[in-house]
Amino acid sequence: MSNPLDLKAKLGHTWVPFFARHGNFTEVQRQAIPAILSGHNTLVMAATASGKTEAVLAPLLERHVFSEKTASELRVLYLCPTRALVRDLYLRLAAPCKEMRVRLAMKSGDTGPLSSRNPPTILLTTPESTDSLLTRVPRLFVYLRAVVLDEIHLFDGSVRGDQLWCLLQRIERIRAYHQQTAGIPGERPLQRIALSATVPDPTGIAARYLESAKATTRIVHVPGGRAIEADMVPISALAELTSALNERASHKTLLFCNTRNEVEQVAVYLRQHLGYEARIFVHYSNLDARERRQTETEFAKAAIALCVSSSTLELGIDIGDIDDIVLLGPPPDTTSFLQRIGRGARRQNRTPVLCLARSSLEVLRFAALLALAKVPGGSIIPGHPSPYTFRPSVLVQQTFSLLKQSPTGGLRLADLRALAPHEIEESSLHAILNHLGMTDHLRQGRPGEWRAGTALDELVDAHEIYSNLGGELLGATVIDAYTGRPIARAERPRSKGEKLLIGGRPVEVAWRAGRRFAIKAGQGEAEEVLRFHTPPFAVPLEVTQAMGAQLGLHPGQMPCMPMEEGVCLFHFWGDLYGELLAALLELYLDAAPGEVEPWNEVALMIPRPLRALPPWDDVQVAQELERLTPSFEPYLGLGCFHSLLPPMLARDTTISCCNLPRFQSIYQAATLVTPAALLEERLWSLL
Repeated sequence: MSNPLDLKAKLGHTWVPFFARHGNFTEVQRQAIPAILSGHNTLVMAATASGKTEAVLAPLLERHVFSEKTASELRVLYLCPTRALVRDLYLRLAAPCKEMRVRLAMKSGDTGPLSSRNPPTILLTTPESTDSLLTRVPRLFVYLRAVVLDEIHLFDGSVRGDQLWCLLQRIERIRAYHQQTAGIPGERPLQRIALSATVPDPTGIAARYLESAKATTRIVHVPGGRAIEADMVPISALAELTSALNERASHKTLLFCNTRNEVEQVAVYLRQHLGYEARIFVHYSNLDARERRQTETEFAKAAIALCVSSSTLELGIDIGDIDDIVLLGPPPDTTSFLQRIGRGARRQNRTPVLCLARSSLEVLRFAALLALAKVPGGSIIPGHPSPYTFRPSVLVQQTFSLLKQSPTGGLRLADLRALAPHEIEESSLHAILNHLGMTDHLRQGRPGEWRAGTALDELVDAHEIYSNLGGELLGATVIDAYTGRPIARAERPRSKGEKLLIGGRPVEVAWRAGRRFAIKAGQGEAEEVLRFHTPPFAVPLEVTQAMGAQLGLHPGQMPCMPMEEGVCLFHFWGDLYGELLAALLELYLDAAPGEVEPWNEVALMIPRPLRALPPWDDVQVAQELERLTPSFEPYLGLGCFHSLLPPMLARDTTISCCNLPRFQSIYQAATLVTPAALLEERLWSLL
């Protein structure tokens, strides 16, 4: 079946629009198409730009659209992680779909309403927009045949992945109810497809999102990728950033920063000091859709340009051919690192990247990420997989969404039970509903029924019930004072007369009305950069262990170095485990507050020497972890509805996400060592 001629014969309607111009199939297409044509749920893992999209859409159309006499309903739901990727895919697929006379549509927070009377055959959308559609037009999904989960590795292990899991259950319930009421026997099961880069746990991802009782699951993995050509340049000021850029002076450069506020500051500086003529663009998610689309379009057309971006351009949005990728500081993890560098020189067999490190610590973290990029799955830690933890805050959001969907305006425990994972106990579901009643988000209706409370009405009015992203439920909308258009989202409203930076330009607040404020062009120095919802990130254990390996340390080795004010202990355990270790050592050493102090993601200070870590104490560790949960919560991606969970359930969820068994394993394997002179010199530079 994988013979190219056999495949071509099976793709009578899709060969010409999708593959003919290439003349042949890529390896991932040769392997994935037969599995999907046979009806298997399939996880497809391959490198960027390997033809994964065509590898799944062509067989899905042949199987679920062209094989049926009528296909006037929604047949394929294609879910993307970002609105920009939805739009980019739409532009890529519009021509071949038109050629095949297949109706294609996109729906996201950036687009208008979708016609349910004349539904598309293929719908490109996001989980959040799918959630909204389920509440407004659930009948749209009655005849759905297949769902595609693009870039599934970016969903998995996050609140969006948990929301996606719940949405799949809701879609299955809608289809099953229709089949039952319409008396349709033997209806085809929903075919589930997921696309991904290489991940450390493909079996787990397939089990979470693809497995069903009515279909078998296949995993298609085509390894391979381009060679990475990295230049490391230490810098200490923005002036050195411009010098590094001037030396390369590429035609098209994409510069990634780790925060939106950093994007603003860098863009302002480059507009004033870049040493060659180039258009400067800014791109991040809080900018309004039209602002982002204009940036993407103009940057793609520009001959010589530089775009300063947050993580929003990590994915395959069409911004033209990029000559050079620049990273100002290392991204938090290997996935983000690979996504960013993969944007450059995509037509070549190499991946060029300029790594700008602002400290010796960042140099080492870059080196660790480069090493991890060569390891399948991006981890060098054997035997310590992170167990999957479903975040029950998603069930709060789903409760609100189900209420909006309910034709009676009411919800019962059974409705929530039907979409919650089996590991969530019924007592927890009871506790969630009762707690939401206490916070006035729900109110009791008839016996056993819950209805919307006044606090929920405010969230519904603000359109805040479909997304689990962010840390605050109610933010502020930034308006252009002259056009009246929304251009961004901020974490709080601002007062008239405040001077800010947005889009890399100085602005002034012209007026404020409730949670909306307008801006106009400003003069002089801005008082501050407009702060957005930018969640903090903690450097994970996988990266810091790789940092230790770069220094020649063996697993478990923990160098100790005496200093004037005490002893520096290099644990290489990451931010969160390092903070927990510091709390345990403070107790053991009976130290005064501040005597045991985390310095960074790899080291902490203790007041006196140790020969070994104190013996493991289950009770003491559990107590300290519970005490630290409030400070850990922002780093764990628990979702914006986490604060609405019952306190005990919220605490237990935070502790579970910290993976205490893994912490115990590395704790009990730790050995304190005295570093050799050469290693000691390198360790000093990390402080």
